[in-house]
Amino acid sequence: MLSILNGIQGLVNFLFLVAIFGTLAVSWLYAYRLKKQYNADFPWGKTMSIVGIEVLLWIGFTVFWEIFEAFWLPIVVVAAVVIAIILSRKKRKYV
Repeated sequence: MLSILNGIQGLVNFLFLVAIFGTLAVSWLYAYRLKKQYNADFPWGKTMSIVGIEVLLWIGFTVFWEIFEAFWLPIVVVAAVVIAIILSRKKRKYV
């Protein structure tokens, strides 16, 4: 089971890396075109804020994943019970 979880973690870490590099690449391309066509400056502060948020999400995911790997069975059981309760609730009919 841990090998599957490690594979998932590696894939998600790779996706976070692609998202961060993608954000920087698109921002650089847009800044280049903005400077070339309109001679205007690009708001790099906002881009760095977005990259900072992405990095914080990456760190948060890594911390969550370490907890999930340690206690995956109780978390799966609790999640299954919660999903079963949500799905079994009586649906209201609105007129």
